Amino acid sequence: MQDFVFRQALRSFTPRRSWNVIKSISSFLTSIALRRPIMWGIPPVITVEPTNYCNLKCPLCVTGNGSMERAGGRMSFDTFRRLIDDIGDEIWYIILYHQGEPYLNKAFLQCVEYAKSKGLYTETSTNGHYLNRENAELTVKSGLDAMIVSVDGTTQESYGHYRVNGKLDKVISGIQNLVAAKHRLGSKTPYVLLQFLIMKHNEHEIPQIEAMAKELGVDRLLKKNIQVESHQQALEWLPSQEKHQRYSIGESDIEVRRNGKGVCPRPWLSSLMNWDGSVVPCCFDKNGAHSMGDIWQADEFSHLWNTSEYQDFRTNMLRNRDKIDICRNCNQGFGIWV
Repeated sequence: MQDFVFRQALRSFTPRRSWNVIKSISSFLTSIALRRPIMWGIPPVITVEPTNYCNLKCPLCVTGNGSMERAGGRMSFDTFRRLIDDIGDEIWYIILYHQGEPYLNKAFLQCVEYAKSKGLYTETSTNGHYLNRENAELTVKSGLDAMIVSVDGTTQESYGHYRVNGKLDKVISGIQNLVAAKHRLGSKTPYVLLQFLIMKHNEHEIPQIEAMAKELGVDRLLKKNIQVESHQQALEWLPSQEKHQRYSIGESDIEVRRNGKGVCPRPWLSSLMNWDGSVVPCCFDKNGAHSMGDIWQADEFSHLWNTSEYQDFRTNMLRNRDKIDICRNCNQGFGIWV
């Protein structure tokens, strides 16, 4: 099945997109060599936030715990179409989620269909509460390539401990609806990934979630460590097994294990547009602290991509990544793209 995913992604390449990838990677490598930001092309990978609203209250999420500093809203189809009409012939991969639940935006599947009409590879992530039979079938028909569904517990008690207000039986039913719709329509997409965040209260359920993934017929199980922001959160949520811990816990502080080293390629190879059209460097900028401009205020995305703000951010990345606040809790470096 992973061979199929690779082939599916390759189908989205065109000579123009391939040339853009070559230019982007070359600009990244040249920037490292010269120690100053050089920009050719535009980012091959774009993340788009359909909404930053969510139906759940997950304690470690800025949306769920109420610490989101940006205004809430839903992306209009016009905003999405403006971006795709501008750069859709050159980008390759579009990720349709950031903060919030994508299905709370009624235009979400319309956006997927529009991206697929341009031949783009599309991916999303959902908490699975809106995959009724109708939405499951519409999702398959939209052409969506991949979907991550979060299932962080194998009992309602365990699941609801983190996915506050969530209903495990509804999520399981949603996954079943999606798998059934794929079979009914004879489609191999979307590639369904069941994601399990490993935490203190559910780490004993790893064998059970592996069995559940097989029983549900998903394409892959992702076991993922969690991100916390404080020593207190670490004590409350981090699993006991060190191999599943993203942090080293001190007496009063935490430190990211395998902290991202070197120059991160994301400011050269990817970008993120929030629901309102504002552009930020990556998904670690949850509150939009490093806004690079607005899609509605620029004639073209390439103008945002080359603003002095973006170039200053890249300069800081080249010279002293440790001083960039959103990078301090990140354990991803160059290797994430290899």
